[in-house]
Amino acid sequence: MNLELRRKEIESRLTEIRSLVDNEGDLEKLETLESETSTLQEERSMIDKKMSIATKTEIKPIIIDNRTQIDKEKLELRGQQLREKRVIQVSSQEILLPEHTASGLAPVPFVQVSSLVDRVNVINLNGGETYKKSFVKENGIAGTTLEGQPYSETEPAFGYLTISKVKLTVYTEITEELEKLPSIPYQAEVLRNINLSLKKRISQQILLGTGNTNTFTGIFSENAIALADKGALEIVAITDSTLDDIIFAYGGDEEVEGGAVLILNKADLRAFAGLKASDGKKVHTIDTINRTIDGIPYVINGNCSALSNAATPANSYCIAYGSLKNYEVPIFSPIEISKSTDYKFKDGIISFKASLFTGGNVVGYNGFLRIKKKAAV
Repeated sequence: MNLELRRKEIESRLTEIRSLVDNEGDLEKLETLESETSTLQEERSMIDKKMSIATKTEIKPIIIDNRTQIDKEKLELRGQQLREKRVIQVSSQEILLPEHTASGLAPVPFVQVSSLVDRVNVINLNGGETYKKSFVKENGIAGTTLEGQPYSETEPAFGYLTISKVKLTVYTEITEELEKLPSIPYQAEVLRNINLSLKKRISQQILLGTGNTNTFTGIFSENAIALADKGALEIVAITDSTLDDIIFAYGGDEEVEGGAVLILNKADLRAFAGLKASDGKKVHTIDTINRTIDGIPYVINGNCSALSNAATPANSYCIAYGSLKNYEVPIFSPIEISKSTDYKFKDGIISFKASLFTGGNVVGYNGFLRIKKKAAV
């Protein structure tokens, strides 16, 4: 092919590229044009050398094509402008990193365990098997006695219960690569997961434990001896009188008990918050920072059925109200975490297992008022 003709084609294409650069907004196309410009410039330089040798003319000074330099600068500037839309500013010095790998794991941003676990009465009985507890059901009343007559007999009524040992276990596996990665603490997260898993199960058992073999006796269990003499408060739906009905139904006949806590589903808290009077004002003041409803403390627990949910069956326990110290969780052993590389040695798998011996039961006589969903009439 004629070198002079090819050179003219290259010049024409470079001129065309200059026009395209001014109007192009796509980063990938700009990068393609930049690459093509570089290729054409190299080819033109080769043609110039060949033409110089062929004509055996004297060596002429190299003339820098300023237009080509401008084209390249335009391409680089335009590409930089588009790339800036894809990068992240990571410091006050405006250092821009197209890619960045964080050195830590992002935790779940929401609370995973109800605070109920941390607020019940936990006692240390390390090495124990079972825990027997007695409680006062009622105190007697003095009598009036005539002269010379026997004194009136009065004795407190007692109740008795047993908290049996429950074994909670966790097992998990990770690869040896995850343990050895220095930048991301996977192993630390595994150990954290073990503790959270145990607390989740305890939270569930405090409410729903059936009281049978290897289970807690939960607040909603029919086997809760301390609550056997007090019937549940049955409610069809959450209304503007529900909170008062709960507060005044709890405790004895001589006092409105203070220091009690509502245990409920988040959906029911939303139902209380949504109640409005005839003038449009909210019936209750919900303080989500101090966790109170009109000054009454509450604890959210996802193991409660939602009374406000139409799908919740009638006769389901939904809300509990009482002092959290009326529920005891004895710890019969500390959490024991073991690590092994033997089980799947060939596969490079590291195994973790953990166990905890504990239990739980209601220890205060009528210590909780249970609220049950009543079938609509």
